[in-house]
Amino acid sequence: MNLKDMLDMGDYGVYVWSCYGLVLAVLVLNVWLGRRALAEQVLHARRRLKISESSSGESSS
Repeated sequence: MNLKDMLDMGDYGVYVWSCYGLVLAVLVLNVWLGRRALAEQVLHARRRLKISESSSGESSS
């Protein structure tokens, strides 16, 4: 069995490999969107913390 026969998968290779590609794209997109959402939430939390610290510093003065 050579590489071409293995990748061809009995004339179903196009369907099989396109499914693998689609799954890989969805997984990569899921990781990328998750990291982006996490970065946004960290940024918002830092902003809230900074506002909270500045407002508590003004009230204690």
